[in-house]
Amino acid sequence: MGKERVEIILNKLLPVIIPEEVVDIVFDVHHTSPNQFTLDAVFVVPDELWDSYDPINKAALEHSIKMKLRRKVRAYTDINVVFDKDNTRVVKQSDFER
Repeated sequence: MGKERVEIILNKLLPVIIPEEVVDIVFDVHHTSPNQFTLDAVFVVPDELWDSYDPINKAALEHSIKMKLRRKVRAYTDINVVFDKDNTRVVKQSDFER
């Protein structure tokens, strides 16, 4: 499956399957191996939630979001996605500009 097709599928699927903590998601797709796609993503969460977490819980939240999305994308589409460790982050809603 090509990068363009995966982008179309993910643009339709991700808004429906994002975890309840996430308000919005923005991403770029990179075809990194024959059956794997890497996403650079920004997860937008409510200010109150983000501000209530300490650094350990912020890291745990980011990991949880990535794992939930990865499992759901794989279950619904059989597309193997991974999130780039350096180019994926969580931001609070007030700091996010689209």
